[in-house]
Amino acid sequence: MLKLTDSGCGQHQARHLALKGVTAALVGRLIFNLPLNDGGHHYICEHGHTHRLTLLQPQEQVTSSPPGRGRAGGTAPAH
Repeated sequence: MLKLTDSGCGQHQARHLALKGVTAALVGRLIFNLPLNDGGHHYICEHGHTHRLTLLQPQEQVTSSPPGRGRAGGTAPAH
């Protein structure tokens, strides 16, 4: 499970998110590609305001592969 907080902006309320499974794995990988400043990852919303995402879980669990899937760059099992 991926737990994070979005700081919000003048147009969006702050909120806590909890994601599971493949969604958590995808979002976790996307978050780690965002700029890291002031203790969080940042992105710009559709209104042009900066949001800060703060992860509430250790990085090792966020970057792990979803259950039943190999890591990117690995070899696929023979069928």
